Amino acid sequence: GRERFLEEAWKWKNEKGDHIYEQIKALGSSCDWSRKVFTLDKGMFYAVEEAFIRLHEKKLIYRSTRLVSWSCTLKSAISDIEVEKTELKGRTL
Repeated sequence: GRERFLEEAWKWKNEKGDHIYEQIKALGSSCDWSRKVFTLDKGMFYAVEEAFIRLHEKKLIYRSTRLVSWSCTLKSAISDIEVEKTELKGRTL
């Protein structure tokens, strides 16, 4: 359910969030790190929700019953730029 999802999202943020910031810094980004926020932070959640609603209404995003680029190892959806695609022939177990 939703509550469990939110628990897992915050757990992920607390475990991995700083690592991602460190990667961005290592790439040479010079951001105002004092203004960083998480999309589920109080005050940001409603802005993010509103943005998704507007994008959906404009048919720029859609909702489906499947996840794209699901990693069984990471147990997470990942970006297409993080995926090395390999064509498999036949059934896999």
